[in-house]
Amino acid sequence: MCAACWLAQEGLSVAVLEQKGPGAGASWGNAGWVVPSHSTPLAHPGALGQGLRWMLDPASPLWIPPRLDLRMWSWLWRFIHFSSAAHVRRAIPILKGLQLRSLALYEELCAHGLVFGFRRSGLLSVFTTQRAFQESLSTLDLMEREGIEVEVLDGPAAQAREPLLSQEVVGALYFCQDAHLDPAWLVRELARYAQVLGVQLRIGVAVEVLEREGQRVIARADGNRIAAGTVVLAAGAWSTQLARTAGVRLPILPAKGYSVTLGGVDRLPASPVMLSEARVGVTPLEDGRVRLAGTLELGVWDDSLNARRVQTIRDAAARYLHVHPAGGEVWCGLRPCTPDGLPVVGKPHGLDNLIVASGHGTLGVSLAPVTGELVASLVLGRGKDLPVDPELLSPDRFQELFGIY
Repeated sequence: MCAACWLAQEGLSVAVLEQKGPGAGASWGNAGWVVPSHSTPLAHPGALGQGLRWMLDPASPLWIPPRLDLRMWSWLWRFIHFSSAAHVRRAIPILKGLQLRSLALYEELCAHGLVFGFRRSGLLSVFTTQRAFQESLSTLDLMEREGIEVEVLDGPAAQAREPLLSQEVVGALYFCQDAHLDPAWLVRELARYAQVLGVQLRIGVAVEVLEREGQRVIARADGNRIAAGTVVLAAGAWSTQLARTAGVRLPILPAKGYSVTLGGVDRLPASPVMLSEARVGVTPLEDGRVRLAGTLELGVWDDSLNARRVQTIRDAAARYLHVHPAGGEVWCGLRPCTPDGLPVVGKPHGLDNLIVASGHGTLGVSLAPVTGELVASLVLGRGKDLPVDPELLSPDRFQELFGIY
């Protein structure tokens, strides 16, 4: 939707082919964070060992269901390659810069009259173990060098800042630059704004194939061929399957995330809260709602609910907060993850009219507006205006390192 809006703002004729409806996928129930403070890629030095321990526990924050799946194990092999300190130093400035740009663009959308619960109230990362808290303090120098403003709080100070925290919280980090929003409201408002800009929303149109004709692609939807000057593939986790129909290999795997949205809450947190050891995010929403979002099931394509993982989210909330996390709306969605933790935004080699915009992982909301801006710049050939070097996000970067995926 952001890509459609930014292209239409440039005066281009745009149509969105949407199988279910705006926001029906991973945008509906996620945490809704825009967090420059959380710009460390999923692939980092501690991820491998921790992930191996977690994958044996179906209730852990990260679970990789054991099975023989060549594509998943190929992805994990690439993930191991990127789980290095050198990659983290390279990726953090990219992700931080993109998220800061998105913050500015979200404020521009608000200035245009869009209402989606956007608030820059910061974010509080809280810890219930001294070990995890001290490990977080060891990264402060890196954060400060990257311009991330952070305030360190001990347990009592954290509880004074946020009275909903339980006595188990031993410390916290407060990031004042971060923001949050209601993702479902956002996508609905973007759809409305897109139509004001003249975008055609074709709801219920399922793109089945991207047919390759020389160096161009044509979309086939419901048996009809749909030609376009440029085709933007922004289908989330399903971008991989559609790209393959055009001969493009993308190492993107789905990562299923869950959320529980509680209504009629007596008191909301003053800002979003990250329950750090549990990897659960708590987001205050409008109308007295609070959302608990977390967990990651890698390589799972179905949208069935795992009751054990939902209960893990509820248990974490009860441990960290003075809340009663029973009931509420339970949801899950698939997030598109790359092995290096960076999105894929760019033209694949050999195709003149295809732009891929996917692979944003857990940062889909954070990076949506800047992705729209990137796509518009690529379509219009404004390479010098891009906030990052396009080669860093190129769809071809994995083939250059590893060959065909």
